[in-house]
This record gives sequence, structure tokens and C-alpha cells, in this order.
Amino acid sequence: MNALQIISLRAPQWAADPRVNDMIVYAREFTSCEAFGQDTERAIALRVLHIFALEAQRNGNPGTGTSSGQGHAGQVTDETEGQLSKSFSSGSNASKRYGALSTTVYGQELIELIRSNIFSPTTRMGSVSDILNGSQWLWNPFA
Repeated sequence: MNALQIISLRAPQWAADPRVNDMIVYAREFTSCEAFGQDTERAIALRVLHIFALEAQRNGNPGTGTSSGQGHAGQVTDETEGQLSKSFSSGSNASKRYGALSTTVYGQELIELIRSNIFSPTTRMGSVSDILNGSQWLWNPFA
């Protein structure tokens, strides 16, 4: 599936937005094909959906479904009925490392995709001679 098809499947209201193709081009500029491989189109779509969700949060646009929490991420920390108000918390670790991505469900899904596709640097342990001989290597791609 290409990015537009994924957007259409996940959030049809934003697939119909006249800016969606420009947003896909924009998101493609910030998404590495080498890093995501076969998940590149999904990463692009999630980035676009995240941007639309951020706009909806800022605008409080009920036409996008945000009044029911669509696109919002985190645990509900405050809810008011009169003049309807909701507040969401974001995970502190994800927030520190990934910034605004952690504030929408689409951004959090992109974070999981990043974590599953991009490996951390190799960690080596052992004495210098063991490392030079190649006899004692510890590699943890999820560290």
C-alpha cells in the first residue's frame, strides 16, 4: 500500500483533505527509505496523520473526530463536562526522546515503527584483547 492508501484506510476524513498530497511529499523528505525499508510508506503515512492530528488538537475541530479523542495519545488526566475539556498525558520517556511524536496515537505508532526498524549502536564488552580477537562481543540492538 502507498501512503495515501494507508491514510485513506486509517483516517478517511484526512485523505480527502486537499493538502494531503503535499503533506505526503513533505513527510517523504523527512523519512529515510534506508531506515524503514519496506515500512517506508507506512512511516510516511503515520507522519502525515500525526501532523493532521496535531492540527486538529490545536484547532479543536470536531469535524475530525478529536472531540471523541481520535488522534490524542496518553492517559486522560483531566476531563470536564461543562464546555467539554479533556487533557492527556504523554509518556515521559517517549516525550523526552521523540518530542511531539508522543502526543498523538499516530506519532506513538511511528515511534514503535522507528524502534522496530532502526537499531541502536552496537555495544561491545570484554577486554581489549578479547575484542581485538573477536572472541567476546555483546550486541544488543534494542539497548
